[in-house]
Amino acid sequence: MIADFAEYLFDFLADFFDKGMSFLADAFSGLFTAIKTLLVTLFKPLFILIATIFYFLYKLGLLIVAVFNFLYSLVVLLISVVKGLFTSLIGLSYNGARANLPSRYQEVADNMQPAFELLQLNKISVLCLWAIWILVAIAIVNIIGARGSD
Repeated sequence: MIADFAEYLFDFLADFFDKGMSFLADAFSGLFTAIKTLLVTLFKPLFILIATIFYFLYKLGLLIVAVFNFLYSLVVLLISVVKGLFTSLIGLSYNGARANLPSRYQEVADNMQPAFELLQLNKISVLCLWAIWILVAIAIVNIIGARGSD
């Protein structure tokens, strides 16, 4: 009889604690889910605003890098044009020496030089090179000096 009473008491207490803990778990689960939903709803616009600000700063940095890259390329182009113009002006006094060109063009010029000398076109080629550089320099000055007028 004491064993039956102890078994009944154990089953009752086990069932009571099981149902009680299940009720508390469901209650706190709902409570924490509601709190999480409330916090997400409150802070989502703030996170979107922060993400937008960082995206704007990222794109602004890309724009600044692109502007500096463009200005650097423009300066390199102008220096190359001025260097070529002065090289052409120096080469205007033809003395029969080989042309002073960048290395990637030098091989072609070295192969063409004997043919030009044979056909007596060496002086004309130097004058054409000089004329091309003068025309390019004038065109660049016109482009830079244009103020939006037609």
